[in-house]
Amino acid sequence: MKKIISIFALALCMLPFYVQGQTYDQVYPDTVVGLRHYKTGDNWFFGIHGGINNASGENIRLGRNFGDVFGWTGAISLGKYFSPAVGARLQAGYMTQHGIANEEFAAYHHLTGKDSHYDFHNIFGYVDGLLNFNNIFGTFKESTKFNVIGIVGVGINSVGGFSDNIKGWAHSPSNPVGYNVRTDNKTYFSMRAGLGFAWFISKAWDLGLEVTYHAVDDGYNGVRDDKKNDGYFNALLGLTYHFKDQYGDHRFKYRRLTDADLIDELNRKINAARADLAGIHPDTKNEGSQTRILDMTVSFIIDKYNITDIQKKNVEAVANYIKSHDDVNVVVTGYADVQTAYPAYNMKLSERRAKAVYNMLVNDFGVDPDRLRMDYKGDTVQPYDLKNEWNRVVIFILEPRNK
Repeated sequence: MKKIISIFALALCMLPFYVQGQTYDQVYPDTVVGLRHYKTGDNWFFGIHGGINNASGENIRLGRNFGDVFGWTGAISLGKYFSPAVGARLQAGYMTQHGIANEEFAAYHHLTGKDSHYDFHNIFGYVDGLLNFNNIFGTFKESTKFNVIGIVGVGINSVGGFSDNIKGWAHSPSNPVGYNVRTDNKTYFSMRAGLGFAWFISKAWDLGLEVTYHAVDDGYNGVRDDKKNDGYFNALLGLTYHFKDQYGDHRFKYRRLTDADLIDELNRKINAARADLAGIHPDTKNEGSQTRILDMTVSFIIDKYNITDIQKKNVEAVANYIKSHDDVNVVVTGYADVQTAYPAYNMKLSERRAKAVYNMLVNDFGVDPDRLRMDYKGDTVQPYDLKNEWNRVVIFILEPRNK
């Protein structure tokens, strides 16, 4: 059992890394559609659940009253989706459960009374991996209203509170048959698997149903007998609330990136706004020093560093300027907007943007690499306050050339 639980635990730990291999981008002519970039604090959810359970331990028999077969379960959950396909959660709860003496002992009514069943409670906690089958085997769609979710988890069950009537069932001179039911509290490791079904009812809320089977130790119901693999079923109905993300939404959304013509228009707006900078470079405008910058920039799609065909024309224009002005060198400086991703990621992204432009100047347009220097600022500097997206850019800074 412990080896199997260890394997389950390792699989759960690997789920976030599995997400790295999942892509949700769609490429069309002049258009890129992909998921927004989400941070650690995004895509969290909270759930509250209630339902019934049924134990499957020693000599469980049907045909009794409903209350003797099924117990009540209540639970709460807190979790996060790492992608539309994969998530994880913590779930804790309380349940009332029922056991029953075996048929041989139950026949001795003078020992068990008219009813040979007994009650106990179970306080449980699980770490679950969540696999959205809709998005694993198909394409994520924002419009989907119903999802099927696989649930696998490991956890603990702390059982106790056994009925007083079992105290007289143990072996004794007056009770030669005997049926020993442990009455002290015990905690057991467990693993479970099942399916969940989630119905979209609003932007923030889902109505959910989940059915899981829990494999537990043979002694969890107080009895160790021939049936070595005890367990129980849970069927829970619940509500799940999805917290707001950094964009103000409650669920995953696509970013529909603009086509090349709109990117070019964005670049024209950036260059028009440059007049407001009065020739002062953003890195030094508060320090009183003057740094000349070109009136041309190269703009990028969110989270990208590839150069579109229209932006390539701007790189060519910069190359022609350098070749026709022998008195200057150029610092190719990359930036990233502060509202996307996190600082370390943005620093690397701005470096890649600067490197892409640098390489195109040298390899495609024959600029002498001695006339160029590369720099990158990540999101530590935001050249443009007017529009956050304008900062997905490479700027060209002029330096005097020492011949």
